Amino acid sequence: MKKKLVFTIIACIYGFSVLGQAGLQANPSGDTENNFRLASYFNSLSNKPEAIVADRTLDLANIEGSMYYVEAFIPGQIYYSGKTFKTVPMRYNAYTDEIEIKRAGQQEAEALLKDAKVSCEVNGNLFVYSEYRNKKGDLENGYLVEKFSGQKYKLYQKISKAFKEGQQPKTSLHLPTPDKFVDRSGFYVAMESETPQFFPDSRKKLSMVFDNDKIGILRTFIKKNEIDLSKKEDLQRLLLYAETITTEGKGV
Repeated sequence: MKKKLVFTIIACIYGFSVLGQAGLQANPSGDTENNFRLASYFNSLSNKPEAIVADRTLDLANIEGSMYYVEAFIPGQIYYSGKTFKTVPMRYNAYTDEIEIKRAGQQEAEALLKDAKVSCEVNGNLFVYSEYRNKKGDLENGYLVEKFSGQKYKLYQKISKAFKEGQQPKTSLHLPTPDKFVDRSGFYVAMESETPQFFPDSRKKLSMVFDNDKIGILRTFIKKNEIDLSKKEDLQRLLLYAETITTEGKGV
């Protein structure tokens, strides 16, 4: 019989008088119009006083592993339209795809409302909320971690956790396997301002990301330098090289 727990995620509810005014003080640009938009954004959150409750049929105490990328709350920056807004303790929930924050004096975590204008940086990782094309080519929205940003290309990593239900032993010779969270990860590449595309770990599928006139020279670079398309560092090297490919199909 499945164990049940109501896993509650409270929406990020900031009062206008608190965070609205904080936004006016925190915006470094001094731009009145931008300050007003920032205050209006957080004011709109205060208009949603009800808690957002996600019903999860999970007993977290008996699940192996964690739903979090990093379990502890770590001080991080919240950015609005690329400008620093506030520093708060935060962590990324890779199971629910949410940034959880904790304000001073509060015990419960709050989930930051998802908005493309709002990004967060914690523990050296920049989380951006973006539309992207998954492995099947379908459009999704979610948090991506920026790993490389060049003039032509950007590399992102999608970090997630999946719940895998345990199994009871079929015979007395076997042991039961516990419920657990398992890591899921994938890389995405965006060319200039285009939508990030899933990056396959196969040289045969490079055309899913790169223009056809670059495929040959990139495959040569991959083979010569033993590039592993499943590793972040090797993908960064590949994109750095792709940045140098000219219109004549030559790389530096």
